[in-house]
Amino acid sequence: MKKGVVSIIESKFLSLIDLIYQLVKSSFFFWITLVKNFVFFGLTASFCTTLKIIEEILLGNGTPTRILYKEISPEYKGYKGLSMVTSFLLIYFSAFIILPFPNSISSNTASIIKFSMIYLFLLSLVLFTYISWILVNMDLSVKQSIMFGFYLMIKRFLRTIILILFMIVLFSLSYKNFIFFIFLAPAIYALGVRIVLKNIVVR
Repeated sequence: MKKGVVSIIESKFLSLIDLIYQLVKSSFFFWITLVKNFVFFGLTASFCTTLKIIEEILLGNGTPTRILYKEISPEYKGYKGLSMVTSFLLIYFSAFIILPFPNSISSNTASIIKFSMIYLFLLSLVLFTYISWILVNMDLSVKQSIMFGFYLMIKRFLRTIILILFMIVLFSLSYKNFIFFIFLAPAIYALGVRIVLKNIVVR
């Protein structure tokens, strides 16, 4: 193998290692932002900040993640209402998914309800994803972002399906490996969102 080819392979490998390292740091700051904003109040701020940090990393401006976090996170602290509503919906749907049903409810009915709740849980996450993407990339209010998010979720049906499938894969990996969930899942999802929705930007 020629030296030039070896150099290219080494360069690509080092770039991949650096990207993984950046993803780990981005996930770390996602959880920090979430905790600092008391979890239920900080979901939007955490995810929007992560989306923005991933964008800056991919642009290759070389700014340390810690600096990006300090500069970006204050921009998204005003969306506590959206965070609370989203958190409530996710917890509500999760309760139906996780908790057992009374014996008086037939197994077929219980299965239908659980499947419906899983579907609504994923749709809530997709809508939240669209809204967060809009807040980061478009000059719209929260109300406008919610309305446009509903529109995009239906209009961009293929992208919606891709996001749902991506979530399912991440949930499966996270269920099998908690370390993956903590150190990589948030940033990998943000990266996937950036790839899937990168052309949906209206300034």
